Amino acid sequence: MARPGGLLEELADAHALKAAAVLVTVVGAVLEGGRSSETELAAFVPALHAALEECVGIMAADGER
Repeated sequence: MARPGGLLEELADAHALKAAAVLVTVVGAVLEGGRSSETELAAFVPALHAALEECVGIMAADGER
């Protein structure tokens, strides 16, 4: 049974952090390329926001434990 702070939550957090790290790498590479339009860059905003929100949630939960 899943419980707060349990193994399943820890695995989910690790997966979320890995996904955020991959997203940061991809967006960084796109920005370094310098050839993307504002529209193309704007397409990353929702994914970056979601990843940031999830990371902040993880940090907040860790602070409550």
